[in-house]
Amino acid sequence: MGDSIKYDFARSVILPALLFFSLSIIPTFSSASPWARTDGEVLVISRAEYFSTDLTPANVGEPIGQFQRLESNTYFEYGLTKSITIGGKAIYGTTWLNNAAVSQSQSGFSELEGFGQYQILRSNKHAASIRVAAATPVQLQSGARTSLMGKGVDLDFSALYGRDLLFKPVKIFTAAEFGYRKNIGENADQIRTQVTFGIEPHRRILVLVEAFGTISMQNHEKHGADFDVVKLQPSLVIKATERWSIQAGVNREIAGRNLELGRTFFIGLWSRF
Repeated sequence: MGDSIKYDFARSVILPALLFFSLSIIPTFSSASPWARTDGEVLVISRAEYFSTDLTPANVGEPIGQFQRLESNTYFEYGLTKSITIGGKAIYGTTWLNNAAVSQSQSGFSELEGFGQYQILRSNKHAASIRVAAATPVQLQSGARTSLMGKGVDLDFSALYGRDLLFKPVKIFTAAEFGYRKNIGENADQIRTQVTFGIEPHRRILVLVEAFGTISMQNHEKHGADFDVVKLQPSLVIKATERWSIQAGVNREIAGRNLELGRTFFIGLWSRF
């Protein structure tokens, strides 16, 4: 009952709030930044991630098993021109599912994506872009995580906006992405939002707080993925040099539907060329 109340509150209050904020005064920051790469510039972000969740049926108080995932996530952006950025990502991982009935593991690519982005506005304070992406659905499947199921191709259409709020005595910025993911296959279409708030108290230290929202349109086929989820992700970025930075943080699923909530710990390396 308690989980049901939490989810009803999240779906009726938190998820719509994320949508509202992403369209209004609190824009977001996505993997693809609203600020375009400069002509010829390359950004590469490589991350190692560990995810885990306890499997607890609604009518059972104690966990009956555990699902874990270890992934290598590589993301890149390239400034094709001063207004056009292209890029993509590849995720390779291993999953483990353990309960009283089964103990199994799988390895493989869980997502491949390519995108193109056009910057329609940029000034010394803000930037806006539109983005189109195509991704394979996750091929690494496990019944413990609905988001890892289904077949087809995903098409993403997104609008991104970012704004610098303060430059001195510390730099503060916010950014937003609002997007629609169309699945050509079994999975449900999705509305996606991402909200980021960043503080740079020192030129070598960046504190990020990000919120993610995914709302299913519930138009999936029989065996397709259909889930909602809200995530919070605080992280710290240390700029070792002008070209190299290290990021560490945690991603916590705080509300959802049709999936067991879990948490991800990650560490990453940012490089610019």
